[in-house]
Amino acid sequence: MNDERIAITGVGIVSALGVGASRTFERMVNGDRGFSEISLFDTTGQRTALAGEVRGFVVGEAVGGRDPSRWSRSDALALVAAREALSSAGLDETPRSLGLAVGVTTGGMLEAEPWLATLPETRAALRNEPRLVSYPLSSTVDRLAELFHPARTATLCSACSSGANAIIHAAAWLGSGTVERVLAGGTDALCRLTVTGFNALGATDTAACRPFDKTRAGLTLGEGAAFLVLERESAARQRGAPVLAWFSGWAAGAEAHHITHPEPSARRPAELLREAMRRAKLEPRDVDYVNAHGTGTLPNDAVETAAIVAAFGADAARVLVSSSKGQIGHTLGAAGAVEAAITVLALHRQIVPPTGGLVTPDEACRLNHVAGRGRPEPLRAAVSSSFGFGGTGSVLLFERTDAEPRAGATPVVRVAVTGAASVGVRGFLVGEDNAAYREPATQTVEPLEARAKALLDPARSRRFDAQTSLVAAGADAALRSAALGPEAAGLVAGTAFANVERTVAFVRTLAEKGPRRAPPADFPHLVPSAASGNASIYLGIAGPVLTTSDRDASADAALSIACDWVAAGFADAVVAGSAEPLDVYVRDVLGPVCGGARGVARGEGSSWVVLESAAAPLRPGMKRLAEVRERIQSSLAELDRVAIDKPARAERALVLCQWDAPQIDWFLARSEWQSASRLAMTERAGAHDGVGGFAWVTAAGLLSSGKIDEALIVGGNTERVYVTRLVRAE
Repeated sequence: MNDERIAITGVGIVSALGVGASRTFERMVNGDRGFSEISLFDTTGQRTALAGEVRGFVVGEAVGGRDPSRWSRSDALALVAAREALSSAGLDETPRSLGLAVGVTTGGMLEAEPWLATLPETRAALRNEPRLVSYPLSSTVDRLAELFHPARTATLCSACSSGANAIIHAAAWLGSGTVERVLAGGTDALCRLTVTGFNALGATDTAACRPFDKTRAGLTLGEGAAFLVLERESAARQRGAPVLAWFSGWAAGAEAHHITHPEPSARRPAELLREAMRRAKLEPRDVDYVNAHGTGTLPNDAVETAAIVAAFGADAARVLVSSSKGQIGHTLGAAGAVEAAITVLALHRQIVPPTGGLVTPDEACRLNHVAGRGRPEPLRAAVSSSFGFGGTGSVLLFERTDAEPRAGATPVVRVAVTGAASVGVRGFLVGEDNAAYREPATQTVEPLEARAKALLDPARSRRFDAQTSLVAAGADAALRSAALGPEAAGLVAGTAFANVERTVAFVRTLAEKGPRRAPPADFPHLVPSAASGNASIYLGIAGPVLTTSDRDASADAALSIACDWVAAGFADAVVAGSAEPLDVYVRDVLGPVCGGARGVARGEGSSWVVLESAAAPLRPGMKRLAEVRERIQSSLAELDRVAIDKPARAERALVLCQWDAPQIDWFLARSEWQSASRLAMTERAGAHDGVGGFAWVTAAGLLSSGKIDEALIVGGNTERVYVTRLVRAE
């Protein structure tokens, strides 16, 4: 890994306190609170309609002369914050060597809800309906990429830590030298589903939330967006960019406890706080401020307090603590990014914002709280913490600009495939058996949900839907094939649309019967990261747990992110892939075939590989199936610039494509791989949004069994192309 420091050179914020980072921060320091009754949609029957809405924000005005029907409110909030971040960093909208990482949980849900509520009666007449096309989480990245033309993109969802994980992902890219700078952040708009869901859970306060207060009674939802510009120090210095703060430490991991309730001991959050400080080579005595997750719910605030006390020890009585949610609400997927931006501004301006609504701290929340108005303090380093549904936590650590540089970066790690598993048209396959997908499919099996559930403990998985069952069963099998315990691994799951059927049922109940009849037990399982969160709990996974989406390249996106985290040393091992059950709404609306597949009916499938350091010592029962030698992500417009090393022997090489497509034909025709044999995976694994993962498990099986020496995997969609070269493990 590059040993340069990571500079924060720009921030942009849109919040309930205003449009713009300065306006938000100044009002926050003044103690203002941005709560009001929701005006975006009808809230009749809701337990509370109070929220941190961005008042007066109009999508059409925010996107200028662009077609507003293509932009969700989440997209538009992101655009405004992203532009401000680039502008404050002194960059134009198409800077060279830019990465774009976005954390999000609701996507275009606000705009899709009215249509989803009537979908059961009308879906057959709505083929190619644009609202489902804009529904995926990756839509925000797609819209921003149209303007900023980034070299790399990633969509990340880990519930309330999504925005924070986007910032950590930026560090992975910068450390490996993939790009020179990254625009990273998060966005989420208010919508009926989240307002109804949190109200149904009884997690909301009917008054404005009061984090850490003895009278606290729940959270208050909000909306907004924030982006940071992160750059390698040399890139920032070269163009004379002012540095707002250094991004010095980070950590991400899972509790593996419960989908909504924090683990009472606070062990994992405390470990993440310590890990972020260790990565920054700082001690608790060096940190002066914690921007806490601080939701205002009874258990969360108490557990977070215990984590701070455990991690900081005697310094817990000294370090200043505040929660931004008491002034702008809980902005869900945007929260980690918004609060990171506020933490950077606190360091830059040397003033700690208060916790809105805090008057008398609870006995269980005894810390050095800042309340009322902001407090000027000489801050050296500050932490921003985020903890989401499923126990997915992230901690970010920033330092003041005069901090002394500390050497000792971790080198970039070579990545190996050590496990593989799939559930598809050939049934359940593990390890080298996946080489069977080299031949065209001739077998069929019962619906994959039944096959996956048969592999799981029925008592512990009885509430699992099809997607969660496929994630848990597939990831478990891959980890077993790698002889790796789940506590040593992270999990990255790809999904194109998450659970549309279950979402439709919830939204339809809301529309027909009112919010009071919405089933509270269903809501936590509608978050796009629910399948990965539930699977991590079932399996006991303790590393980073993420969900990603890139439509029909979602498996490719998950594997790319997992490779990035392992290569950067952010995770020792990651099990990654995708689960795409056959969803009748996706089938009927988007059509019977998937992406570029021709003449192949839309199907289903789940495939997983374990990725870890190629230098990791062999464990009993472990075998390296393949090694990742090259990875490239490109837009279709830039595909002519992509070059890949030629195979040593074309007759021992194989190209595996998601499907045959003109752009792939063109790319291969001008490469050194044109004479290698070629497989279209849709003819072997079916046409579904996770077919790219089957290319990985097939290649790993063929390489491990010695049938080939090299494999080139080419996947993607109408926006992006993913190219990966795998070789036989040394």
